[in-house]
Amino acid sequence: MTRIEKEYNRVVEYGCQIDELSLNCKFEELKKVLDDMIEYKNADDNVSNDVNFNYYLGTGFGIYADYVQQSANDKFDSSVIDLRRKSMIYFRKSLELNNGVSNPDSRLKLCILTNYANQLVIAGRYIEALNVYRNVLGIDNEFSMGMGNYGRTLMFLANMVNDKGHYQELHCYAYHALKKAIQNIDYDMHEQALSAFGKIVEEYEALPSIDYVNKPIVFPEYTLGDSDEEIQYRKWCLKNHLFLNPLNDVIEIESAFAHDPLNIIKYTEDITASDSINGNPAEPPRWFAMLNNLKEEYIYARYLCFTSSQEDAYPHFADKDVTLSFGSFDNTVYSIRVEQGKTAFRVLYSLLDKICFFVNDFWRIGLEEGKVTARGICKARKYPKDNKALMSLYWVLCEFFEKYGDAEQPYEKELAILRNALEHKYVKIHKGDWNRRLKIESDSFYHVSENDLRANTIRLLQLVRESLMYLIYAIEKEEIKKSQSKSYVGTMPISNYPDAWKK
Repeated sequence: MTRIEKEYNRVVEYGCQIDELSLNCKFEELKKVLDDMIEYKNADDNVSNDVNFNYYLGTGFGIYADYVQQSANDKFDSSVIDLRRKSMIYFRKSLELNNGVSNPDSRLKLCILTNYANQLVIAGRYIEALNVYRNVLGIDNEFSMGMGNYGRTLMFLANMVNDKGHYQELHCYAYHALKKAIQNIDYDMHEQALSAFGKIVEEYEALPSIDYVNKPIVFPEYTLGDSDEEIQYRKWCLKNHLFLNPLNDVIEIESAFAHDPLNIIKYTEDITASDSINGNPAEPPRWFAMLNNLKEEYIYARYLCFTSSQEDAYPHFADKDVTLSFGSFDNTVYSIRVEQGKTAFRVLYSLLDKICFFVNDFWRIGLEEGKVTARGICKARKYPKDNKALMSLYWVLCEFFEKYGDAEQPYEKELAILRNALEHKYVKIHKGDWNRRLKIESDSFYHVSENDLRANTIRLLQLVRESLMYLIYAIEKEEIKKSQSKSYVGTMPISNYPDAWKK
């Protein structure tokens, strides 16, 4: 037997052991197998780059993390977070390796993506998980495990949102997806999943009033704008799932989703409360103004990203008669359109800092202003881990500072590198597909293709959108706590800022 055959057999054996021990709930033995796999990986570079081996590690660490979390009464302590992070590491590694081969296994890719998304769900990142499930179903819309988990995650998101209409509509989509999953079973649907999905469907059908989930999902058709540019912009936002609207997280694209209703629905406060900044009565609380700033900057960055992706037949009028030197032949692009893309990225990245500032202020975490960063907030002792939506935000922020994978880098490190270069150094944007990763070249510039800049900006749009939605839903969770408190509170009605004033 060759070395390759021996490695293959050992990897398969590990996969079988993980399945068997998990099904029989032998979690301590599972932990020993995982430890053995890590030792084997560290001793053999070949197996560390095996798609299936990393897939089995991701699966095993995810299952063991579930066991530890349940043993700790569902608390997010450091050990659970570390195990969950390891699971994500290996799923991501497996996916990267599978994508890198000349003839990738599409069925394996579906399983990797689905199991990775399942870990995101457990961590509370429902919005990112739905993004992954949409990719799964885009590859194969009959993949029943993907469809079932997509429906289950819509149910979780429905229970998090703060709008009654969205709550009902998301549950409706969830019910229909789950029902489709159990009616179109394929060989990847295992018995436990089928039972879990079927139980949820039964619970829906046992509701006293099933009308709102059982009725056909039909939305009236709305106009997408008064100009060709506006219509094109709103279609682009819908396609990329970038509206601040939880309905834009479903697979279906409806004109009814093409707006940004996300907001604080209600806010109650102790009538003796005062603004912590100046001691004056908080009328209204500054959270509304802070949120207005966050939303408007997000919308502005989203629009800049859109406009930067639209090439015009002619230069922008402000770019005419601007003298630039033509000193190289490396397809470097200079234009206002490119600057719009760079500005969009910088604005979006700064919003992450402002979201952290909001969290520090609203939840009175107590960090000094200079220490209010993603790392500072998430590592703070007073970070409220009992707020489910705030823990969802925690996992998003972790992407920018926690070490993921063998490279000992944050998962979104490329975004951080690009932001630093755009803010403090010099970046050359190249036309078309620049065939190298973002890096510093011998000319001391950072180089990136226009396509990569746009892809990174859209990724950042997704992450900031996700963060803003969790932030609003976390505030709603605090409102629920207040409603259960006996403190004397006052409710303040807040009017909407008219569109006509946005001139």
